[in-house]
Amino acid sequence: MNKSKLSPKTTQDGCLVSKEKSETFAYRVNDSIYLNITNRCTNDCVFCLRNNSSAAYGSDPLWLKREPSPDEVINAVKRIYFDECDCFVFCGYGEPTCRFDVLIETAKLLKESYNLPIRLNTNGQSELINSPESTKLLFGLIDRVSISLNSANAEDYDSLCKPVFGLQAYDSLLKFGENCVGNIPDVIFSVVEETLSDDDIDKCREIVNKIGAKLRVRKFISENDKNPEGK
Repeated sequence: MNKSKLSPKTTQDGCLVSKEKSETFAYRVNDSIYLNITNRCTNDCVFCLRNNSSAAYGSDPLWLKREPSPDEVINAVKRIYFDECDCFVFCGYGEPTCRFDVLIETAKLLKESYNLPIRLNTNGQSELINSPESTKLLFGLIDRVSISLNSANAEDYDSLCKPVFGLQAYDSLLKFGENCVGNIPDVIFSVVEETLSDDDIDKCREIVNKIGAKLRVRKFISENDKNPEGK
């Protein structure tokens, strides 16, 4: 894997949006615990929250001083775990599948210790980041996958999300979703309402329906939001 393609997001002058870093490997959002395992990402979405903020939903800074091991993620979970917790979510300031081995091992450890569902929020490019066979390793560990669709075609996706893989990223995320349907209990594609026309949202819904998944139209998330839509 070319690590240079997976560097943390930078501003035009090459500096991180926020230089405030921490070791926030797990953080609470409502009744869920979110897992922040990397700042690497293969996209540079124009609407991404981390362009404007160092944190999300009132968390401590999500820019990492270093990437955690699976055991460190589990220890972070134990420190903030609460009885009402209803789900673990791989979602932070980076694409979780950029650290696929850590994702898989952490999910296994969570399954051993907790009887709770695990969700993966992803850009759906794992089969390009890792390999076409990698998706199968998620089966039996991930209970819900939320894939950022964001556009109704490859050209608009390339303009909006700026993937390092170019136009092939869009078809790859659709294929990833197809491979998940029937093997992961709940497969969802999401779009951001403010970035698409109503016609494009309808086109996205048609695409997702053909795959056999669900579409979630979510609101744009700002740095002041404390409550994400949906789970």
